[in-house]
Amino acid sequence: MTVSTISVRQIGITDIPRLRGLRRAHVSLVFPDAMHTSQFEDALAAVPLGRRYSRVFVSGPDDAPRAMVELRPEPEDYRWVVTGLGAQAMNECSSQEEIVDLWSSVLSYAASAAGFDGAKRVHASVPVDGVAFQSLLHAGFSVYSHQSVLLAHGLHLDIGDAEDVRVREREPSDTWSIHHLYHLTTPRPVQYAEALTSNHWDSRRTLSLRTRGYVIDDRDGLAGYCQVRGRGNHHTVDVMLLPGKLHMLDALIGQTVKLAKINPDEPIWVAVPDYHREYSLMFRSLGFQEVGRQASLVRYTMVPVCEHSSRWANVVTDVIERLPARTPVVSRCIGIRG
Repeated sequence: MTVSTISVRQIGITDIPRLRGLRRAHVSLVFPDAMHTSQFEDALAAVPLGRRYSRVFVSGPDDAPRAMVELRPEPEDYRWVVTGLGAQAMNECSSQEEIVDLWSSVLSYAASAAGFDGAKRVHASVPVDGVAFQSLLHAGFSVYSHQSVLLAHGLHLDIGDAEDVRVREREPSDTWSIHHLYHLTTPRPVQYAEALTSNHWDSRRTLSLRTRGYVIDDRDGLAGYCQVRGRGNHHTVDVMLLPGKLHMLDALIGQTVKLAKINPDEPIWVAVPDYHREYSLMFRSLGFQEVGRQASLVRYTMVPVCEHSSRWANVVTDVIERLPARTPVVSRCIGIRG
């Protein structure tokens, strides 16, 4: 496939050793960088069975690709997530504008591939300044949220169990309550952009990345949720609390760290969205410090619609369920060579 005169394709086995050269100007879109996809997982994208875990697309000549984009399919939420961008080292012959053109072309190709794979959206979180952010905007991504990234180099919390507060590991029966909590604590435009399904809150393990969930109960029922992702000795946490329950955040974090058996000296990261600024003060009181800002972006994929000529076409035209007015469509199925 060619986008804006730039050749773009999915990687093959012969591209694996060439990816090393594209990492010289690599930008990880996963915080921290230690949570980023490993080179082994990148290699999975070169074989059909491994593409359920990782996708990698490159641009440039077959024997010397110049740029790449790495993505993680999340079929449970009908989306792909951009996890990294790579390019040859920039020199006097490679301007930032050229890198933006390369990355935006590969990102556009990846969005089309995601649509044909059944994904409805492609998401990315990226630092608010730099070439990667400009490339995503140039590729048709839209910003829907901003976050502050905070880091704690080890938490030494001594939080006892209150009689009316209990933190426990998430159970399957909690899924509906957690999803309801998400709707109560998240602005409607963000909900529309993320469009998370209830499967998003499931605990799972994918290769070396493990996701677990913990909930906090009080006399009124489920009051908060904390999702922990871990890879090696690095961990990230995502927190939601009912309005009026902010005082429970320290107990939720402290007991979650204990239940997840996280070493107190291991780094823990959290991204606090701007619509939950009140969380930042509580996290700072626990020992977190702000280390950066990032934006969350989304691009909607296209819906493939096949046209089949039929002698009944004129008869059933008026009874076919129509697509929503704003849904972009492709009038014919076009195969993408893998």
